Amino acid sequence: MRRANKHQSQTISFTGLVGGVNISMAPEQIDATELQEAQNFIYARDSKRLTGRNGLGTLYTLPGNENIRDMWYDVDTNVLMYFTNQYKAYRYVVGQAPVYIGDLEGSDIPMCAKFMDKIWIASGGKLQYYDYTQNGQLTVVPDSPTCNIVFQRFSRIAVSMNGTDGFYLSGVGDGTDWSEDTNRADKEQWLDVGYGDSGDIAAIVPLATDIVFIKSNGKIYQLTGDAEPTDWQVTEIANNTDIAGTRCAVNIGSSVIFLSIRGLKTLSAVMEYGNIQSADIGDKFNGLLTDGMYEPQFYHLQRHNMILIRPTSDYRYYVAYNYLLGSATTIRFAVPVDAICETASMILAAGNGKIYAWDSQYLDDDGLKIDYILKPKAVIGAEQILLKSVDTKFTADYAGKAEIIDGSLDVEIPTASRNKFRCNHSTDCLDITVKSNDRFTVDHINLEVAEL
Repeated sequence: MRRANKHQSQTISFTGLVGGVNISMAPEQIDATELQEAQNFIYARDSKRLTGRNGLGTLYTLPGNENIRDMWYDVDTNVLMYFTNQYKAYRYVVGQAPVYIGDLEGSDIPMCAKFMDKIWIASGGKLQYYDYTQNGQLTVVPDSPTCNIVFQRFSRIAVSMNGTDGFYLSGVGDGTDWSEDTNRADKEQWLDVGYGDSGDIAAIVPLATDIVFIKSNGKIYQLTGDAEPTDWQVTEIANNTDIAGTRCAVNIGSSVIFLSIRGLKTLSAVMEYGNIQSADIGDKFNGLLTDGMYEPQFYHLQRHNMILIRPTSDYRYYVAYNYLLGSATTIRFAVPVDAICETASMILAAGNGKIYAWDSQYLDDDGLKIDYILKPKAVIGAEQILLKSVDTKFTADYAGKAEIIDGSLDVEIPTASRNKFRCNHSTDCLDITVKSNDRFTVDHINLEVAEL
């Protein structure tokens, strides 16, 4: 009689892996829906299924030594712009040559906003705008404040410069009107937010009908009121938040998600006793964000319910946070990626002087293999564990292969069908890893085990 038949078996099933990565606990203590590692996996756009990410294919190669620093897209007008390391701005249509539209006024990574049939650009110098209806050149607004933050609120253009206390709003309906008249509410308005509190504005995020100011000293202020300046009130609502950077906060519905030096946090617009509530939301995976943190940046992929976070100076490494599930995975590109932008129909990435399509038609990253790694919960017993069989069901749109690995166990399995193999593999800690260079979606991994 074989050793395997002397012991009662049980099946350990890993299905519906919606919990994402959890590195806050010992590998054997995490939930069965969570993972130790999920590299190059994300949650599918239209479901909760864990699926391998798409590859990168080159759409356009920039001339000379130009590289893209950032991209911006507006879904209503279908205007796509990109900005280079030579502080130049281009309008781009996929499949066509980019069109140069002017030089930026500043050297900061630009922020853009649409208002009154124009795209307004703040890059650390004077405010600029691009009239997309005329396909013209960038125009400088000479009377504007120096700014690298811009958005639209109260039928005005709102600007600020991180590192200061100043918040400015243009005249009503005119982003070029920066003349102050204390007798007219429709002219330029300004505020010093938290003046004298020894902190500077780090980020500004519109939240529902309010505006949230996150400052470098950890304080958060809330501007409430309607379009009338006499109704505006600024209140300190939180402190000790420690935001990690200007490009690390985003509005999601009625809340703000931002990255602090201690991890991912949220501010909720649900009011209790007049205060916005702050909460930690990255407890399970904050180590993925805070280890080696350096000038982090958010990319909000709204149609995928996902924030891509580059937390370190490694431009190949990103954390993918699905805010509907509250779960995170990691992405490791085979090439450096300097900027990411979601359009109405696709995701674009930029790096190495190229614009890439991040699309399902590509099975690699610009010709380089993608390393997919999946590591579910570890399993331990009172003493030794005997692995008797492994049943996997993966789904893919082409035939590929993966490896199931645990110590001396290394078995090749298909990624486009169900597969079951039997074995006699004993260990004191069953710590399965799935590796592949082929994209697939996870349906289940079932382990038949017995304690020795």
